[in-house]
Amino acid sequence: MTPAILFLIRSDPTSTHRSIEGLRIALSFLASWESAHVILVNHAVALLSKDIDNMCDSDTLEKLLPTFKDMETPFYVEKEASRQIDFDPGFSIHPISHAQISDMIAHTSYSMVF
Repeated sequence: MTPAILFLIRSDPTSTHRSIEGLRIALSFLASWESAHVILVNHAVALLSKDIDNMCDSDTLEKLLPTFKDMETPFYVEKEASRQIDFDPGFSIHPISHAQISDMIAHTSYSMVF
């Protein structure tokens, strides 16, 4: 089995920089690991919205997001939380259930939570 790493990002990007820092770290792993996944839950799904101006560290986010688009990174987003978000169409977004999130976590070698 190929080692896999999973990034579960759940922090609210409007109140803390943790979620954006999680994306920055995920990007470094996505460039070097064969299997890396990014899951966004709760308020963190807003990281992929069209309006990022109210984020804590929007300058850093503006620099990171184009690279994720260029790499066509699949983002797994919590179904319930994603219903209220107007996503930027440039991202590869896959809504998943809580059960699917649990399954992904159970089948990964390493995980990081932000």
